[in-house]
Amino acid sequence: MKDTGKCDIRGFTLLEVMIALAIIGIALVVILGLTQRSILVNEQLQQITRATLLAKQKMAEIEHGINSDFDRNQGIFVKPNQSYRWQMITTPTPIIGISQIDLSVLWGKEEENELVTLTSFIKEGPL
Repeated sequence: MKDTGKCDIRGFTLLEVMIALAIIGIALVVILGLTQRSILVNEQLQQITRATLLAKQKMAEIEHGINSDFDRNQGIFVKPNQSYRWQMITTPTPIIGISQIDLSVLWGKEEENELVTLTSFIKEGPL
């Protein structure tokens, strides 16, 4: 005869399933949060990289006398970079005929102070 008093059914209880689902849910929320943060950091890095390249380009133009921007102190880049603007500060140095150029490329809101600054020294007058 078989013993019918014993229940030998194997499986998960409702409590175990609920705990497993809670752990999976928490893990998914954390992963989605990290993904969103990664996207924001990537966007910021792209802006910094673009601003650095624009600053190098503008500094090269100033050093080589292209576009004669040396007499202007600020400006806005042309499309597709119209959201970036530049400012230049010229400071004389103790060495006669040499000036210090601080070129800043700014973007975004002014109160957030997003900028990249390059400093170079150039010879005044004809090259």
